[in-house]
This record gives sequence, C-alpha cells and structure tokens, in this order.
Amino acid sequence: MSAQGPLRRELATLLLAARLLGQTLAALPGSASRWPETLQAVVQIGIGSLPIIVLATVFAGLVVTNEISWHMDQALHTVSMIPGVTGQFILRELGIAIPALLLVSKVGASITAEVGTMKVTDQIDALKLLGIDPVKYLVVPRFIATVIASACLTLIAISVTLGCALVIAVIHHNFSVLEYLNALRPYVGVGDVFRALLKGTVFGAVIPVVSCAYGLRCQGGAEGVGSATTNSVVTSTMAVILLDFLLTYLFTSVF
Repeated sequence: MSAQGPLRRELATLLLAARLLGQTLAALPGSASRWPETLQAVVQIGIGSLPIIVLATVFAGLVVTNEISWHMDQALHTVSMIPGVTGQFILRELGIAIPALLLVSKVGASITAEVGTMKVTDQIDALKLLGIDPVKYLVVPRFIATVIASACLTLIAISVTLGCALVIAVIHHNFSVLEYLNALRPYVGVGDVFRALLKGTVFGAVIPVVSCAYGLRCQGGAEGVGSATTNSVVTSTMAVILLDFLLTYLFTSVF
C-alpha cells in the first residue's frame, strides 16, 4: 500500500495536467485582459533564460561538430559531409532539446515553486473566494508566455549552434563560409525549420501545464513545495523526451 500512495498521487497529478491543458486552451480566447502580465512573463522567461541557453548551445555546437568531424574522418576519411550531418542533427534534435530541457529546469521549477507556495499558503483558495479562476489567473499567462519564449529560444538556439558548427568547419576543416552553406542547403530546408518550431511550441506548452499541475497539488509546507518542484522537473523532463521521440517518429514516418 505504501508504494501505491505516491503512484496514485503521480497519476492524479498527470490527470490534472491533462485537464489543465484542456481548460487552458479553452480559456485562451478570453485571455486578452491578462496580456500585460503575459508580456511581462514572456520577458522574464525569454530574456531570463537567454544567457544560459546561448552558453549551453555554444558549447554543444562546438562539441558535436568536433565529434562528428572526428568520426567522419576516422570512418570515411572525408569531412565533406560535415555541414549536412551537423545541420540535420542541430535542426532536428540538438537545437530543440537543449532549450526545452533548460526551460524545464529553470522555468518549470520556478513555476511549480511559485504556484506551490501560493497553494500551501492558501492564496489559491483566496482567489477562488474572490471569484477568480486560478486557471485563467495563473496558468494561462504562463502558458502563453512559455510557448512564445520556447519558440523564440528554439530559433535562437538553432542559429547559435549552426554558427558554432560553421566556425569549427571553417577553422579546423578549411571550409569557406560559402562552401559550407552550399553543402548545407541540400540537407536543410524550410520544412526542417517549421518542424523545429512545432517541436519547440509543443515543449513550451507542456512545461507550464505540468509545472502548474504539481504546484496546484502541492501539500505540506516548504517540504511539500520542494518535493513538488523536484517531481515536476523529473516529469517534465520525461515528457519532453517522450514527445521528442513521438514527434520525430511522426515527422520521419509521415512527412
């Protein structure tokens, strides 16, 4: 029985997240009155996360390009396909997954802690007594802000990572900029950018919903807030990885 308690709580939280997603999508048409708070959240999430995401993608781009070029040189004895291989990997996985996982650890944890603190201090109940819908007041602005910020940060991360791959190819493998871009063009197109944006948008929609669900079910004071935040980060991370696999499989199988 002791093992069933936490499992039931996790399943209940996931069901709440599913309901929150439906309620949030239904509340979007009437969210115009919350635009000042939403825009402020966009700035906090987007600008606040930009330095760490840029730094992480810079090093990721350098490491991945070095590794791919080394393996290609060892196995194929040529580096002519570096632009195509790195470009596809960056646009399909690396430039999308890194911003999403960093948003989980930074933004998702912050949302859970904030909402969880409001829950354990009875501020959520106070909102209900005042006739304010917690979903419209708390979830919808964070949902819109995270979706917008995630899409923008995905584009920035892809651009930065591709730029680092270009620098490595030019410095260490004697590519010219024009030669690199010409070799990249057959492997990367507008469809890849669209699919990357779609993935980033989906990840940006999942993170605040899961985080708010854990925050709204938080119990037990400061210890409960810490536990909810940890569980939220773990669940959001697993959700991002699972959705990444499903979307990649869908894109490669259907499109």
